[in-house]
Amino acid sequence: MNIPTSRRPLGLMMSMSLVIGTMIGSGIYFLPSSLAPLGWNTALGWFISGAGALCLAMTFRFLMDGTGEGIQHNVERIIGEVPGFLAIFAYWASGFTSIAALNIAGGSIIATMVFPEGGDRPGIIVAVALVWLLTAINLSGTRSAGRLQVLSVIIKVISLLLVIGACLWVMVGPEPLQEMAPAPVSFDNISGAVALTLFALLGFEAASIPVNKISDPGRNIPLALIGGTLLVVSLYLLVSTGLVLVIPWQDIASSSSPVSDALTQLLGPIAGTLVALCIMVSVIGCANGLLLIGADCTYSMALRREVPQFFARTNTRGVPHWGVVAQAIGVSVLILANTSRGLSGMFTFMALLTTGGVLVFYLLGVVAAIRENRKVGRWPVLLLGLAFAAFATYGSGLETSLWVLVLLGIAMVVRWACKRNVPTPGTVPA
Repeated sequence: MNIPTSRRPLGLMMSMSLVIGTMIGSGIYFLPSSLAPLGWNTALGWFISGAGALCLAMTFRFLMDGTGEGIQHNVERIIGEVPGFLAIFAYWASGFTSIAALNIAGGSIIATMVFPEGGDRPGIIVAVALVWLLTAINLSGTRSAGRLQVLSVIIKVISLLLVIGACLWVMVGPEPLQEMAPAPVSFDNISGAVALTLFALLGFEAASIPVNKISDPGRNIPLALIGGTLLVVSLYLLVSTGLVLVIPWQDIASSSSPVSDALTQLLGPIAGTLVALCIMVSVIGCANGLLLIGADCTYSMALRREVPQFFARTNTRGVPHWGVVAQAIGVSVLILANTSRGLSGMFTFMALLTTGGVLVFYLLGVVAAIRENRKVGRWPVLLLGLAFAAFATYGSGLETSLWVLVLLGIAMVVRWACKRNVPTPGTVPA
């Protein structure tokens, strides 16, 4: 199925907002606490992770064939249907925990402001409510979800620019700059920084997922992939490094909300409160982008009869509504399960699959791009992307890799069950 490019709802601004909004979640607002004790290793970590993310973004740009039919189409046309299915299934499964965690963070911020003495219960209730609010927005149409994404991205970028501006203001003043933490620059410390910073950069691939949703895909997808990634990497490097140059690194390391606390110290409590609100918008906007992308994953698989066929149905606004609703139900269950100590193991299990699933997606995409490549000038980017993905996979640990293999085994059983009664291979449901 192909939709004329002029009728596709996501233009360049919305496509780039999808990338930027999915990348900027909660990570940059809380990571400085973990990164501050690493000193200059942090800056090196951002450079390495940023370069790796850009190489992978360029690799996905090489892979896209300009049709706008999504990453599964491009992986399967090069290395086969099964790898294409495994890539998109692993990516879809990895999104559940991310959406749940983001809504929990957003719900917690709202509940703390409205019910400061209410404990954890109000935050959980608000988190579930946010899930269904975002579900309603996505069901109203891709363009509605896209508009929300653009608005949230504007707020996110403004808040980060405010942080950068405040840091620059202090730097040009008479006060001396703060010293970095005295951590030695070493392979182990750099590896630790890379592991932390990589998590904050996940999401650059967002523009490669939607199926027949992006107008002028030959132009807009590459610009969104590379332009969005470059912007976010630059903002992250400036924010993370700027904070530790103007605020003692010990204060940042001990803070539970370092960006908000830093602005409160530099500009006063009103600025700190505004950033807290921006963090709330940031995590909700990121969850919105992941919800939109996840529904397209199930839609893409259903068109190939690899998951139940009802996921291929769309409502009157062209939204694969059962995919949106299924995610909302799954995420709500995860949030509620996280309140029970007895079920916390399930949440941990899904958290492990988040990183592992994305890495499966990255590795299969890189392998497909390498196999198709015929241009000598692209080899450095492709090989660096492969090395970076392999390094990240190694760093994720054996336990995560084993759980991912279990997930992929389940995926193959689901695919076999959905495929075995298909009378005519390759048919697409109406």
